[in-house]
Amino acid sequence: MLHGGEIYGQKIAYDFSVNLNPYPCPEQVKRAVIYAAEKVDLYPDIQQTAFRKAVAASEGCDLSYENIIGGNGASELLVSALRYINPKRALMPVPSFYGYRHALNMLDRCVTETYLLSEQNDYALDEGFIEKITDDIDAVIIANPNNPTGRCIDEKLLDAIIKKCVSTNTFLVIDECFLKLSCGNSAKRYIGCVPKLIVIDAYTKLFSIPGVRVGYAIADEKDITGIRRYLPEWNLSVFAEKAGIICAQILMDDSYVEKSLEMIRKGREQLCNGFNALDMKVYKSYTNFILIKSNRNLQDVLLEHGILVRDCSNFEGLSKGYYRVAVKDEENNQRLLDACK
Repeated sequence: MLHGGEIYGQKIAYDFSVNLNPYPCPEQVKRAVIYAAEKVDLYPDIQQTAFRKAVAASEGCDLSYENIIGGNGASELLVSALRYINPKRALMPVPSFYGYRHALNMLDRCVTETYLLSEQNDYALDEGFIEKITDDIDAVIIANPNNPTGRCIDEKLLDAIIKKCVSTNTFLVIDECFLKLSCGNSAKRYIGCVPKLIVIDAYTKLFSIPGVRVGYAIADEKDITGIRRYLPEWNLSVFAEKAGIICAQILMDDSYVEKSLEMIRKGREQLCNGFNALDMKVYKSYTNFILIKSNRNLQDVLLEHGILVRDCSNFEGLSKGYYRVAVKDEENNQRLLDACK
């Protein structure tokens, strides 16, 4: 299992391995996908103009639509950004999302260096990471919040990482796909004043639409032009285009995010308290999933109840006994806790 949701030959009633927003997807987004089905005989806008302008308006930070490019999910944009950068040496903390390693492995002659996060520090990124950013590092890849740990980067540390990358002339790629589902601080405010900064985001997790595949990258205009060179001409389907515009418009009003964050906070607290009561190790999380440690083969135990969690033993920096659990609504969270008992 390299990603959540990957299981075959098992009947799954409750999937806690996929980290989607437990708050319901707005009906407007679903209607946009249905409406797009009536446009399948037309090509999507090759320039993505309406989509890019909608994202720019929703993000603020004095962004222009020329600072944005849409993608077939965050994964496509990560690959395209790294092909554009073409690093000979890259740095990333571990444990972290497998997709970064997958994208780096596509590059010829790229050496990937890793920084092992400390379990004693609940796998939080720390100042030791800054020392690993040297003049021979061409690209740094970090997630805020990190996956599978759920830890957000301290604001002062994030500022220090950005400044170090500027001093070493290093590209910094930040994955913020879960940031709107957490309480972290975005690096998007630096776009336009910090060179070689690329922020990748998506509506996949926030709006629970992984099947639609709609992401976007934000960077200086010249870097967006460079990334676009490595993208297909029509890389946004009409479904992603129409749904993405509606998602951006919804974000102009903070109420959807606020309601989502409140539901996640309550659900995370419910799960953390329940796992602690079962003598499992719970690592501090700021988002819609939790990393836990159990002395039982929890995945096999829960599969007997039709429940799937993410076995994290194949994450670099983790071992057998670590599991990532998505936060869901109160009823489903309780089902998981009852099955763990």
